[in-house]
Amino acid sequence: MHITDDFCRRAKPKPGRRVTVYSDSETRGFCLVVTAAGAKTFAARYTLKDGPEAGKQVLATLGPYLGRDGKAVAMFRAEAAKAIGDAARGIDKAAKRAEVRRGSTVAQLCERYLKEHAPAKRSAEMDRRRIDRYILPAWRHRKAASISRADVRTLLAPIEFGDKAKKLPPRPYEARGVLALVKKLFSFGIDAEVVTEHPCARMKIATPAKARERELSSAHDLRAFWALTDGDRYMPAAYAAALRFQLLSSARPTEATGLPKTELDLDADEWTLPAARSKNKRPHLVPLTPTLRAIVDAQLAAETAQKAEAEAAGDEFTASKFVFPATRGGKFTDKCRKNMLDAALEAYNKGAHKLERFTPHDLRRTAETAMAAAGVAKEHRDRVQNHVDNSVGGKHYNLHDFKAEKLAALQTLENYIRAKIDPKGKSNVVKFPAKAG
Repeated sequence: MHITDDFCRRAKPKPGRRVTVYSDSETRGFCLVVTAAGAKTFAARYTLKDGPEAGKQVLATLGPYLGRDGKAVAMFRAEAAKAIGDAARGIDKAAKRAEVRRGSTVAQLCERYLKEHAPAKRSAEMDRRRIDRYILPAWRHRKAASISRADVRTLLAPIEFGDKAKKLPPRPYEARGVLALVKKLFSFGIDAEVVTEHPCARMKIATPAKARERELSSAHDLRAFWALTDGDRYMPAAYAAALRFQLLSSARPTEATGLPKTELDLDADEWTLPAARSKNKRPHLVPLTPTLRAIVDAQLAAETAQKAEAEAAGDEFTASKFVFPATRGGKFTDKCRKNMLDAALEAYNKGAHKLERFTPHDLRRTAETAMAAAGVAKEHRDRVQNHVDNSVGGKHYNLHDFKAEKLAALQTLENYIRAKIDPKGKSNVVKFPAKAG
């Protein structure tokens, strides 16, 4: 029979058999294995050519059938053909993986990756979260060298397509991030001589990537955002202030919420993002508009008041090194930021006004869109957002900081948002310093 997606959906185990193997008529050796419980996996059947087990038939698992579409059948058919071709040349990768007796476990590989490689990456915090949530629960005690492409697909499937049993929705973006992490993990493993083969090289997520288009530059969304971030009504006041600061500075989420006081020069009204925290590994000067400066001053004043209150009560007080500190003085983690924003939106949407879900990174897209709508030139928008100028002059010769141009662009952004939120300038809720420019 010809194994197709339709055949896979209809295939059932034969009565009285623990495992039923259906062989494909088009690609010799390509099989669909159906267990008595109804689980379906693709496999390749071939005969060993060399070694002490020459002549032995092998049924090597390729990956699960998830009942999605015909792409999986074509993909596994190609993998089966490759495995069978390799076996004909005396290469038995399935047997090689089965022979792994010693070597580092996945847990040990992850530990080395987080200790030796991840700290230099801006994604270190997210990498640790995904390792703890997905990789270790599935592979903790497995030998790193034993992980196959089928294992990676099995790991990604419930993330990408959802899990009805656990009531988890499809999360293709998260699946793409987990796959990228697994690729980095095993690339590090090859460099560290922990593994010799990469289990997911050239692997891709089946769900096509779709660029996010959410932005909040409409008057309704901006008014709702300003209400959402008004003090501590819906979220901690420090995080609410950080979100406003991020929008008005057009910064990346981690750059704004993780802002150390040492990066600020309040005498010059400047924030200098160092190369170590910059995505393009270049220092970035952000001039502070009156509103950005007011947000910073309010945060510092709040900390001073907390210190005075603690000292009056005879308690110890340790100042945070961050402008927007979390509860215990540290910085907000990715997970914490997501949970706080989701909870705040849920609480806000119980009222009369609604605000569609957004992510902190959507604020950066909002700033870009608003500046474009307000007439800021693309060159100056790129400077504000710290986008790389790949021209020879931009990369190697032009070292001008463009402070005046950035300040004008950010002030234009601020004025645009002010006009959207309070077009008549009569609101008692919208608080901006005196209009500049």
